[in-house]
Amino acid sequence: MKPIFSESVYKILYTLVTQQKSTDVKQLGAELLNGVVVDDKAFKKDIVSLNSIVQFIDESISQPIQIQIVLPEEMDLKKRKISILAPISIALIGFKEGERFTRQMPHGTKKFQIIKVINE
Repeated sequence: MKPIFSESVYKILYTLVTQQKSTDVKQLGAELLNGVVVDDKAFKKDIVSLNSIVQFIDESISQPIQIQIVLPEEMDLKKRKISILAPISIALIGFKEGERFTRQMPHGTKKFQIIKVINE
């Protein structure tokens, strides 16, 4: 499965990746290179993107978790707004509601299922 990005979000994330030099940015850059870019009008509302509210299950916890994926400067953990540079955001971005997948995370391999995606 390849992550899907809208053209406008791809441009924002590409700019972010080219302006910073951290390990997290390299991971996001790899996702962008591996992904598929679609026209904004063709981008479906059930795909995790920048500013999406995502409800998902980490199968090792088996309890639903809800976060919003935002740019680093908008991060607010109290409001469950997680930076796009966080490993969990990088793992989820570009995937569809209902999808199950396995990702390598900093603390080992994790299995995820996306339950609900809200794009406003």
